[in-house]
Amino acid sequence: MRPLKLTLCAFGSYATEQVIDFAKLGANGLYLITGETGAGKTTIFDAISFALYGRASGEAREKYHMLRSDFAEEKTKTFVELEFVLGDQTYIIRRDIKKRNQEAELQLPDGTLVQKDTNVTAKITEIIGLNRNQFAQIVMIAQNDFLRFLQSDTADRVEILRHIFGTEELRQFQTQLKNKASEQAREYELIVHDFTRHNVDVHSREEVFAQWQSQISTDREALANATKILQEIDAKRQAISAQLAVAEELSAKFLQLSENKTALENHKTQLDSINAKKLQVILGEAALYKVKPSADSVKISTAEHETATINLQAAKDQQSTAINELARLQERVKNATKPEDIQPKLTELLTKIEQEETKHTNLKTAQADYTIITKKRAQLTKEQAEYEKLNTEFTLANNEYNQLEEAFLRNQAGILAQNLQDGNPCPVCGATTHPSPACVTNGQITETDLKKAQTNRDNCQKKREAKSLICGDISAEIRTLVQRFASDIAIIVPDASKDNVEQQMREFLQEIESNIVTRKQEIFAIIGQQSDKTPLTKAVENFLQALIANNDALNKQKAASETNIATISTLIEERANLQKIATTKFEEATAIFQQALISNNFQNNNDYLAKILSEPEIRKLKTEIENYETTTIQLKSNITRLTNETTNQTPPDIQSLRTEEATATNLLQQHTTTRDEIIKRLGTQEAALQDLRASAVKLEKTEKSYAAIKQLSDTANGKLDFETFAQMAYFERVLHAANLRLQIMSQSRYTLLRKAESDDGRKRSGLDLEVFDAYTGRARSANSLSGGESFMASLSLALGLSDTVQQTAGGIRLDAMFIDEGFGTLDVEVLDLAIKTLSEMAGTSRIIGIISHVTELRERIDRQLFVKKTASGSVVA
Repeated sequence: MRPLKLTLCAFGSYATEQVIDFAKLGANGLYLITGETGAGKTTIFDAISFALYGRASGEAREKYHMLRSDFAEEKTKTFVELEFVLGDQTYIIRRDIKKRNQEAELQLPDGTLVQKDTNVTAKITEIIGLNRNQFAQIVMIAQNDFLRFLQSDTADRVEILRHIFGTEELRQFQTQLKNKASEQAREYELIVHDFTRHNVDVHSREEVFAQWQSQISTDREALANATKILQEIDAKRQAISAQLAVAEELSAKFLQLSENKTALENHKTQLDSINAKKLQVILGEAALYKVKPSADSVKISTAEHETATINLQAAKDQQSTAINELARLQERVKNATKPEDIQPKLTELLTKIEQEETKHTNLKTAQADYTIITKKRAQLTKEQAEYEKLNTEFTLANNEYNQLEEAFLRNQAGILAQNLQDGNPCPVCGATTHPSPACVTNGQITETDLKKAQTNRDNCQKKREAKSLICGDISAEIRTLVQRFASDIAIIVPDASKDNVEQQMREFLQEIESNIVTRKQEIFAIIGQQSDKTPLTKAVENFLQALIANNDALNKQKAASETNIATISTLIEERANLQKIATTKFEEATAIFQQALISNNFQNNNDYLAKILSEPEIRKLKTEIENYETTTIQLKSNITRLTNETTNQTPPDIQSLRTEEATATNLLQQHTTTRDEIIKRLGTQEAALQDLRASAVKLEKTEKSYAAIKQLSDTANGKLDFETFAQMAYFERVLHAANLRLQIMSQSRYTLLRKAESDDGRKRSGLDLEVFDAYTGRARSANSLSGGESFMASLSLALGLSDTVQQTAGGIRLDAMFIDEGFGTLDVEVLDLAIKTLSEMAGTSRIIGIISHVTELRERIDRQLFVKKTASGSVVA
């Protein structure tokens, strides 16, 4: 298998579609896949492995979601397409990755399409001749799987070599031998089990068979004698049984004759009762069918008459009640309070309350104003006192400043006068003589002191002026409030005295509140309300509406009552007519009923009621009478028949015959049990003898075949089984080819050897590996090699396996090999040898691809695929 073209999209680190044309690299020799770490070099091998087998080249990249590129846009599809050549046939395979699965399609050289993941993978395995794991170990040696074939044990290598060298048939042959031996063993054990369950030793079976045959002959003679005795006893028992049957039949007839005579005498004692029942039936039928219909008519007409009478009286009672109700309603209408009679009084009271409440509100407002005026006057007094205090502070500060200013100016003149000399002009007045110059005082006053005093004076002045403004504002507010209060109080309390206005307001307020309470009480007395939770106006309105509704309801009730009386009067007339008709029907039905009593010989109604019967009672009496007459006929008939049958006969001795029959039956049962035991024993022993004779024949055949097949199976499936033995020859050839490369790369130091026996005696052996070190002259485990040495050994082994497969396998063509990293562990000299070895192996018909970022390889291999890492995904050149 050699790749021609690989197309991958949104796969691994590649966000967009990338096409890698391997054909440009040639059909043989080495080429290098290089680039930065993490650029996506190994992803190219992943893509080839995924295209072929639906799985990446490494174990860490198995899940579909791990293969999808994080750089790809959401709408971009993830797929891999590989075109490869095998022999002279070209194949194209494509796999699309979905969220949870993948779709696969393989185009064969003749254009046929194979679809579905499992079908495509199976077909690829068939075409290439390797499954995915074998492909990863032999053809595409992934970075994490490079040492796997080198470090595998015999069991793992058997799995790898089985498919490569076609030893599956040998393994199947081993399995068939083993299965055949197991079948023969099971068959032998089953035959032996047949003897064991009969307690027969398989090795002394003939002696037991002879004993059983002798016992069978003895039992057959005993069975013949027992059968003859049984026949004689049974004939005697049957004769006795026949006699007993005849005797029992005759004895039963004598007993029945006696019982029937006694029963007839007892039966005759019921005759008087039966005659009474016959008379009872006659009278009961007359009462039921001839008198009862007219009695029922009387009952119905009586009920109708009583109902009509009750209904008439009920209507009259209803009329009386309605007349009384109308009189009561007329009186209520007459005495009911009329809204027009009481509404003016309520309106007048509400108006007065409203006027009083307005006065009350205004007076409350005036009281509030008076309270504010009082508070403002107190505040003004307080503020004026504070103003006087601030004014005093300002006067003191101003005096202090004036004194300091005057002293400061005098000191300034004294300082100037200190430098005056007669004849020189004064800098202030210009005089040249200075008769009395100013002197400096003892206390030195600075300009800073003067400014401090000035600032203190200015602050005091500002505080005084601010307080003066506050006092002025309060005074103006008090004047406004007093004017308004005087105007309001003159209207509310015209005669109010200025000296005692606060007391007068309180008294007048109490009077207003008392008036409001009085008016409300008058309204409550009218409307009948005890509290004022509902607003007064609304309560009055509700009261008036209730009066109107009540009057309307009374008038409606009165009209309805009048209508009801008229309706009841009509009803009384109708019910009086019905009552008259019912009386007539009752009288007629009574006359008919009396005539029916006389006609059927009943003295009166009580006599009729005592004689009447229901239909079930009549049927019951007739049945009793009929049964009596039938029983009489039957008993007389039985007596006549049994008398004729027992004439000239005497009663037999039944008990004696029964005793004889029981004795014969017991004897028969005893001999039957003995015979059955012989039959059972004889049948069991004959069947067992027959089965074991047949088993003995099978045993002889099975013993011969089982011994031969077991020996052959043990040999083929031993510690060194048949398949492993055959694979050892192939493995020796693989090691020979591998050592040709390893000795070159290791400079004749290392040689791979097949280990004859495993270190662990419990494990399968024959294909274990060790390495001979020429420096020490000893062989050691291949797992003890260093990283670079392991790489050389693994590479040599992979190349040797490839050579051997090419030479021996029919149909498996390894036209390409891919190696992922590992060269970084080699020094320069060994690296040269490895490259030289790979180049020679590639020859003219094979291509070997190497993934590596080792600088020396870039210099030695001129054909290269360069993978570049970008911020939006990797690209290949």
